[in-house]
Order: sequence, then structure tokens, then C-alpha cells
Amino acid sequence: MHIPVTQDMLKEQWLPVTAAAAGLYCLWRLIRFIRADADLKLLGSRKLPREAFKGKVVWITGASQGLGEELAICFASHGAKLILSARNRERLERVRAACNDQQGCGGAMVLPLDITAPTAELHGAAVAADNAFDGAGVDYLVHNAGASQHAAVEEISTKVADEMFQLNVLGPIALTRAALPFLLSRRKGRLVVVSSMAAAVPAPGQAVYSGTKLALHGYFATLQSELNDRGVAVTIACPGPVATGTEDAPRNIFSSEGLTVKHEEQGSSKKRLSPARVAELIARAAYNRLDMCWIAKHPVLLLGYLCQYWPTVGIWVMKKIGPLRAAQLKGGGSGYDFVSMVLGRNRVKAD
Repeated sequence: MHIPVTQDMLKEQWLPVTAAAAGLYCLWRLIRFIRADADLKLLGSRKLPREAFKGKVVWITGASQGLGEELAICFASHGAKLILSARNRERLERVRAACNDQQGCGGAMVLPLDITAPTAELHGAAVAADNAFDGAGVDYLVHNAGASQHAAVEEISTKVADEMFQLNVLGPIALTRAALPFLLSRRKGRLVVVSSMAAAVPAPGQAVYSGTKLALHGYFATLQSELNDRGVAVTIACPGPVATGTEDAPRNIFSSEGLTVKHEEQGSSKKRLSPARVAELIARAAYNRLDMCWIAKHPVLLLGYLCQYWPTVGIWVMKKIGPLRAAQLKGGGSGYDFVSMVLGRNRVKAD
């Protein structure tokens, strides 16, 4: 006897299968998020092909050490022609040699520059960059120059705050203004802005630094919306903690006294991404023409999502750990030892 198959019967057959598939998909997404070191859109984007930047001219500021050095090597290894800028020529020459050693590098040149220099000097640098490599013009201007901060809110003087804004905000804006006429005349170019997760998540112990990154973020997001139809684009990359700062290449950090040199706290790299990984993800975001990306391990990445999509909870969490983190930074700690914060302990770098 033939029994007709009804819609209800089909639903009964496929409903468990659909539910199981949906459950597996949600589980996969959850596992992926737990293991993530960047936002899921960036991690889901195309990985860098070997010749992703072949023939492209990439100008990087703050290229003499740390993340800037790794950015230079990453772009070089994917075929770019490099213009390397920072204040220290000797270190730039070392980075240039490392770039030229990369298979497929289109060449690298040194263009010493203090990003806080007068407008005339920045204009001269922009002219030199536009004329580099037989006048090819700049395809990517990577704003990496800047410095972090470890100091309590009440300890930062107006003078130090002014210096921080000059280096982290006004310098990149001034260099952009110098380079922009050349980019617009060629109707090409992408500004890659190294912002920070401190622009997305409150950063106790780094109040002025957080303010500089928010300012940088706001300026370049607005610039992008203004120039959307004129060939110049922007990628804003927001890294969390990066494992820079060694005996050979210490970090530049603003303290209450001003810009100082700091070697990273021993063991703090466990909480941080390697500079090479951060550089790779920033280059990947630029290659895929992403407007913005977050690059960080948990719990910083999770806090970013909370502050963005559930701000009541995100801000509540930051208010709970904020005083502990500020004290940890003030005591010479990494600021990312969340276990110690929760337990109320502040690890201080040993003398």
C-alpha cells in the first residue's frame, strides 16, 4: 500500500538534520572565536598570495624596529617595493638589508623622517616618496610611527600629553596632508593606519594613549568617508598587545616624565601576539581592502566585542578591573596579567 509523503512528514524527517547541522555550525563558530586572534571577518578573508604586493610601493613610518620592522619584512616578502622611514638611519639600514634579503622583494630604500618635523620637511619627504622607484607613486602609506603609555591619569602632565598627541596623532595627520595631493592626483593609494584596541576598549593606565588612538581613528574614518569616490582608501588596524620590546630593540613608551625606553616584562609575551603575526594580519587586511580590523587575543578581543555590542557589560567589566590594571602598569607590570588582576595581585618587574 502506497503511503503519500506529506509536507509534515518531510518536516519531521529534515528537522532533526537541520537542527544538528545548525548546532554543528554554531559549535564551529564558537570554537573558531575562542581560538581567534583577530576579528572573524579578517580571519575569514583571503590569505596573502605570495606576490600580493608585487610592483606596489609601500611607505612605512616607524619602520626601524618592532612592529614597523616586521611590517616591512612582511610586505617585502610579498613583492613590495619599500620606502622605510623613521628617525634612526642606522636601524633603517639594517631593516632595509633584511627586506632586500626577502625572496621577491622589489627593492627597499631608506627615507629618514621625524614625523613630528615641520610641514616643509614632511612635504619634502612626500615628494621624495612620490618620486621613488622611477616615480611610481605610493600605493600604501602605512602609519605605524607612535608610542604607547604606562602612567596613571593624574600623573600625566599637559606637556607630556601634548607630546603624545604630536607623535601619535598630529604627526600622522600632517604627513597625510603632505602626501594626499600626490595620492589624489594619481587617484590611487591606501592609508593603512595602525590604531589600537585602546580605541575600542577603555585602557586603564593608558588614558592619554587611548585618547590619541580614538582621535586617530576618528580622523581617518572621516577622511575615508570624504574620499570614497576619489581613489584613496583607508584601512584602520587595531592591534591589541604586541610582544615588542627586547634587549636589542626596546619599546618607546610615555611615562609620567615623558618618552622613555622600556624592555618588555619577562613572561608578558604570553599575553601578546608576535609582531610577525600582527604584521601579517595588518597586511592581509590592507590587501583585502578591509575598512577596519581588530587584532588581539582574548580577553582583549572579547572585551572589544562586549564594548561594541553589549556596552553595559563591557564597561562594567572594565570598571571592575580598571583600578587593578592601572596599578599593575604603574608598578612596572605588563598590564595584561588578568589572573593577577582578578586575584588582586600586581606583579612588578624584578629589579
